[in-house]
Amino acid sequence: MLFAFDFLANLRGTARQDAVAALGKVTTRLAELSGESDTRLREHTQALRRQVDHIEALALVTESVRRTHGLTAHQVQLRAGLALAEGSLVEMATGEGKTLVALLPAFCFALRGRGAHVATVNAYLAERDAEFARPVFARLGLTVGFLKENDPSIAAKRAAYGCDVTYGVGTEFGFDYLRDQLAIRAAGRMEPRFHEILLRRPPARPTLRQRGLAFAVIDEADSVLLDEARSPLIIAIGERRPNATPEVYRLADEVAGDLVLDKHFKREGRSTRWTLTPDGEREGFARLTDATLLQLRRTWPQYLEQALQFRHHFRRDVHYVVEEDRVMIVDEFTGRLCPDRTWRDGLHQAAEARAGVTITEENSSEATICRPAYFQLYERTCGLSGTAAEAAPELRETYRLNTVIVPPNRPCQRVELPDRIFTTRAAKHAAVAREVAARHATGQPILIGTRTIENSEALVEALVPLGLILRVLNAKQDAEEAAIIERAGEPGAITIATNMAGRGAHVPVPPESVKAGGLHVIGLERHESARIDRQLIGRAARQGQPGSAQFFLCLEDDLLVRHNPDIAKRHATTAGGGEELPSRHAVHFRRAQRKVEALDLVQRRALAKHHRWLDELKQAI
Repeated sequence: MLFAFDFLANLRGTARQDAVAALGKVTTRLAELSGESDTRLREHTQALRRQVDHIEALALVTESVRRTHGLTAHQVQLRAGLALAEGSLVEMATGEGKTLVALLPAFCFALRGRGAHVATVNAYLAERDAEFARPVFARLGLTVGFLKENDPSIAAKRAAYGCDVTYGVGTEFGFDYLRDQLAIRAAGRMEPRFHEILLRRPPARPTLRQRGLAFAVIDEADSVLLDEARSPLIIAIGERRPNATPEVYRLADEVAGDLVLDKHFKREGRSTRWTLTPDGEREGFARLTDATLLQLRRTWPQYLEQALQFRHHFRRDVHYVVEEDRVMIVDEFTGRLCPDRTWRDGLHQAAEARAGVTITEENSSEATICRPAYFQLYERTCGLSGTAAEAAPELRETYRLNTVIVPPNRPCQRVELPDRIFTTRAAKHAAVAREVAARHATGQPILIGTRTIENSEALVEALVPLGLILRVLNAKQDAEEAAIIERAGEPGAITIATNMAGRGAHVPVPPESVKAGGLHVIGLERHESARIDRQLIGRAARQGQPGSAQFFLCLEDDLLVRHNPDIAKRHATTAGGGEELPSRHAVHFRRAQRKVEALDLVQRRALAKHHRWLDELKQAI
């Protein structure tokens, strides 16, 4: 059953009448407020603190936005605001003004005086949205705070959380919760009565960053709550210093390189875990030296299996990059570098051994929580996304969030062209080069989305002979990246962005580009999640403008090679020498996507179940 609906179109009877009436009341109240002074607006806000009225609150904050930024909220934005204030997850098309819409529920929640958290996907967007919101809320007498990532100052964090509305990256909210839990745990290690006897003073209360988890507004909610849910938030202790026993990891990598698939090791189903066979264990122990044996921190087969996993699953410039004598993880959903993140249980050390860089000490996990468990700690959550309909059942099951689909303010004019499919990656890149040259000649701007750094660099090599000016974004997220993405709509611009680089940034399309057909988006691969494909093509034809999108695929794409290899091999051998295949073969990519999405759902459910078990165990202890 799909728990998603168009806010008005699919409502019937009393529910529809109530929704229409609510919107009418907001509109009427806006007209009344337009003639009142700022002082009167603040007085109305103070009155609302005693008893929150969503109609009045939405009208007040919408009027403040108009006065502060000169923006008049559309009816669809007001619809979205009402749904969010009631605790729903809203799907709005890309470019429909989610930054403004997020202010509406944040204001309603903040009026209760217990703090509202607005979580975004990266620090640049969080700071940008906080700067947009600050004067809007200040006009109404409310304060706005911003969380800097990895800020060691507890005082600065407390100040940010002490504001009426706090903006920050979703993971930073979670990490601050874990840091507070560690502080509470440290303060409680000595029973209060013994503390007074031994130290002759009562125990001090721990200094906490957060003042509680009352209300949360989550931007890009499907990405935060689903795509990132398989990666728990973990606080580890330890510094990045050279490992005392690097020889163990180097030997494991050397031995793993000599082991033979199916004879010495095998893959567990469709997972990324590789296990040794009895022959593999015998071969591994035969290579273990007496000196290395004394350095082991876990069983020798575990070192070998981690080395095998890294060798056969992780790829340079796809899952990680090597810079300045260190291995840095690339976020699989955003394509950005994560310099402060490391793999656990010796996997990062296996990566360093394989890359030939300095092997660092392993970190030990001190506190952890999965994202579903963290966001369920809030009394009420709501969220926005451009692609949530497909995941509506899971969002309801896991987070108790109903998904509401709000139509665009203007009908979408995007033309989605059929997928083009090729036998080899080289043939695909050559076809993309021809397509880019043809559209560039007309002055049409082009945005090309790639899944990996490796693929973007290979495409650049194919485009260089054209002699065109290219803008390339690889695994970086900051104001500079957003500025480049914002220029992607200029006439004749050619921009290559790793995955969803610059997401959330507005892409203006000037009249010259509109005349040329609007922004054209090319997807170089299908992602493992169809929702992320929708996010990419959603950059074209925003706000009723013209635009188009098309995917270029091949039998060597990771999606097929990893999740439907038999299909890829069969069609590669029966292609009859032709480089391009009929578009009907796109069904194989969609089937592979559904297979991966089903597997991801199982993994998320298993992780949530595991953390519930851990919580119950902690409670019992």
